[in-house]
Amino acid sequence: MVEGNRDTIAGFVLNAADLAQVKSPRELYEVHGLGFAGSPWDPAADYLDVLRFQAPPSVYVHSATAPEFVDRPPFTGTGFARWGGGVAPVWFLDECRIPPRAQLWRIREGQQDQLLAMYIDAASGWGILEGSGISSPAHTVPQTVIGWVAVWDGFQFPADVVGDKAVLAAASEPPAEITGFRRTMRGCWSREVPVSELDDLFEVNAVCRWQGHPFRITDVAHDGGARIFRLFYTGHNADIAESLGLNKGDAGVYWTVQPESAVTGVEMFQNRLKSAAR
Repeated sequence: MVEGNRDTIAGFVLNAADLAQVKSPRELYEVHGLGFAGSPWDPAADYLDVLRFQAPPSVYVHSATAPEFVDRPPFTGTGFARWGGGVAPVWFLDECRIPPRAQLWRIREGQQDQLLAMYIDAASGWGILEGSGISSPAHTVPQTVIGWVAVWDGFQFPADVVGDKAVLAAASEPPAEITGFRRTMRGCWSREVPVSELDDLFEVNAVCRWQGHPFRITDVAHDGGARIFRLFYTGHNADIAESLGLNKGDAGVYWTVQPESAVTGVEMFQNRLKSAAR
């Protein structure tokens, strides 16, 4: 995630406040349900890295309960995760852009938690902490298919809202008449403006069906004159996902890449921050 300056996240999530007493890698492995078939994590590892972030819009957050949600053990379908003698609610997060100021922490038993990196915002991407400084893992462009979009001065920009400011991101240097942008360590260009100055602020949620099942369009590429979609499965049923031969990125996280001609029922919805646009 960090090494590739990745913008998106998906999978099972828990409230950090509910896990305040969970301090060992083994307990974190248990409560996060990392023992699924094919898991890359080791329950005996010396450390475990966890991502902490502000909750995204509720449209992407689902209660992980059966029968609406079907997955593999250690998933139980009760809507709760357990470790030792503890229990906490568990949710599932559909793929969305990582919220700004998300933090990656390394947890070792008996030691102080170590902050490794921070996802600053869409313009700056990930910053890796190195000594007294911070560096970018790679030059990449911000995700444009999902995530917030700000309309400012007649132009659209990928954006994040931090407090009362909107952080605008541009993949290349804006024209000379659009002043105030600086180059970020990610390699793109950024400017902060008050949210009150925006003409609009919205997030596009593009959904479709493939093989009769629901997906979200999370990226678009071009092959000659044709468009290729990256699709995130939103049906939350492991039986169906496996029968379709989908790629599995994590527990409950299934995706595929298909030509636009293979999908049906494409619809666009907009999520909005009511107080953000004038």
